[in-house]
Amino acid sequence: EEVVTLPADRLAGLALVQKEQVTGIDDVCSLAVVNEAALLHTARVRYSKDLIYTRVSRILIALNPFRCFPIYSSQCMDQYMNAADSMDLAPHIFGISKDALQRLQDTGRDQAVLISGESGAGKTESAKLVLSFVTEAVKGSGCWDETQVRQTNPVLESFGNAMTARNNNSSRFGKWLDLRFSSSMRLLGCSLTSYLLETTRVCSQSPEERGFHIFFQLLTTGSTSSLLSGLQLKQPQHYRYLQGSQETAPGIDDGEGFELLCEALAAVGFTDLQQQEIFRIVAGVLTLGNCSFANVGDRASLEDEAPAIRTAELFGIDAGALQRCMSVRKLVVGRDVAMKPLSAKDAQTARDALSRVIYGHLFLWIIRRMNSCLSTNSCVVGGSKEHLIGVLDIAGFESFKKNSLEQLMINLSNEHLQQHFNNTVFKEEIADCESEGVALPSDLDFTDNTDTLALLDGKSGVLDLLDEMLAVPKATNKGYITLVLKQQGVHPRLLASKFESLGFAIRHYAGDVAYDCDSWLEKNANRAPDETPELLAGSSCPVLQEIGAAIGEEAGAAAAEQKAGRAAKKVKSVAGRFRASLKQLIGKISTADPHYIRCVK
Repeated sequence: EEVVTLPADRLAGLALVQKEQVTGIDDVCSLAVVNEAALLHTARVRYSKDLIYTRVSRILIALNPFRCFPIYSSQCMDQYMNAADSMDLAPHIFGISKDALQRLQDTGRDQAVLISGESGAGKTESAKLVLSFVTEAVKGSGCWDETQVRQTNPVLESFGNAMTARNNNSSRFGKWLDLRFSSSMRLLGCSLTSYLLETTRVCSQSPEERGFHIFFQLLTTGSTSSLLSGLQLKQPQHYRYLQGSQETAPGIDDGEGFELLCEALAAVGFTDLQQQEIFRIVAGVLTLGNCSFANVGDRASLEDEAPAIRTAELFGIDAGALQRCMSVRKLVVGRDVAMKPLSAKDAQTARDALSRVIYGHLFLWIIRRMNSCLSTNSCVVGGSKEHLIGVLDIAGFESFKKNSLEQLMINLSNEHLQQHFNNTVFKEEIADCESEGVALPSDLDFTDNTDTLALLDGKSGVLDLLDEMLAVPKATNKGYITLVLKQQGVHPRLLASKFESLGFAIRHYAGDVAYDCDSWLEKNANRAPDETPELLAGSSCPVLQEIGAAIGEEAGAAAAEQKAGRAAKKVKSVAGRFRASLKQLIGKISTADPHYIRCVK
């Protein structure tokens, strides 16, 4: 055993260790004395015994073992399903799932299972286990095959997950799944909502990372699948968007992943023809990245027409129209229309924006199609009110060597979830104790992050100012930093001492994060060429036609807002759309009974 020697003056201030604090009990709240050290050591001792779950009352701490444990069998599931109270059994994720179902049945109130933790802590796997338990517990009560719900996972992972520096299968988006029940606990259907797909990953990744799994699933499978015949796929190094990053992810079998994806797509209602169209679009996005431009006089010209021609073939569009979409900008002044040639740099920016918007809308189209399938049923529930169990799996708190706008928005969502946790677990408990005259410990303390949310998400906050820059002619990222300093420079959560050449740091509840603001204005605008809806409307591919219509509807709605004199910039921007969807999510969570799972690695 390791012996630690401390000065006598430090020993005097340390609390005595209780025997039960070092044995690894099920529930930390059962300890006579509870403190941070006791909680951490309890979880550590249990983990050393291959017990990955620990309770803090009805909050579940889940430690990622990074290996499979035989604790999710049907027999184990039955044990929790049949329990009168999950607290009578050992801590388990099935216990939280049981609690949500039981409380829904007993109270008729909506329930929310909130899964949080840093990247790679096991949130997505935890969400799968919750879904597995809930759908199995009500098996046969619904009007359709409950396994369809679980088949959404391979689809979402293929198109929304990627390898990062910390996690080989990281969700690069957040998702909220609503399971709808009748008052008699019949499963009526479900719907998925996605948040902030990291579309910047389409065009580039860090050297230790790689792009979305679907890219490599297609390229690995290639011509061996009839669904991919005629795509003329090449090795990853032949695609500019995949160069300079990893081609394989340890523990990820791309060939097997493609097989599971096709099975899942078929299970949730996608025909072979629709699957082929999806894969053609993905191949087209990769090929589009190979279009390169050079300046010829005062305008951009393709260095090689072959990638553009091949992209047009895959998208089923006119090659000339595709080239003009990337290299010419339409200017409308009153009734006059002029065509302005772009420089090579601007053409490449337009190319990447087109790639991102097509991939991002393909992801949304897939989710809409799955929702249509999962919501279709033959139940007739005579006017009874529907109740929900929502499961949240959102990207965990992130702090990398280089943190950009995506990390700020991810961390903002985690700040909101932390505030919800504070309000539910701490503030309400304190208010109850005070109203009942119960004395509170003098050293009771928790991190209140209200000021952080005001800095990031409030009026004249970091993201508000970013949206304001959309209306500033010839705005620059450096100018944005100057504006942030001017408006929020004295804020205690904004760490001016850590300012780099183009960035700032935020003191989050989970720690300090330095942000590099390079390209934030461009990322926030994420403006595809104005001709994109018209370009895709002319496609021979029905999926692309629908995507083009969706992009056109977005542009039309934003134009209507602007014409009406409302602040359209917040609606049009990436940050604005994310903040609006995040507000809706927090609204849903706030009206439901919460069940917390804290994932740790």
